[in-house]
Amino acid sequence: MSSVMILEQILNFIVDTYMVEIDEIPLNESLIDEGIIDSFGLIELASFLEKAFLIQVNDDDLTRDNFSSINKMIALVDRKKSHD
Repeated sequence: MSSVMILEQILNFIVDTYMVEIDEIPLNESLIDEGIIDSFGLIELASFLEKAFLIQVNDDDLTRDNFSSINKMIALVDRKKSHD
């Protein structure tokens, strides 16, 4: 699955779930810092990634390095998919 397809699915989930416009979602900024999601939203995003991309997101994956931006989430999915 390409990074563009992953990006589109994540953006669509965020737009549908958090009622923001797609052009309001920064790709390289923290969604928490931008006020788009809160810590509960982080858990929702992790659950979405697991279901949408058939990966396992472990507790130790729930870090700023993996979830602080859309681009970092894409990289996490890419890493997890490459280990299948």
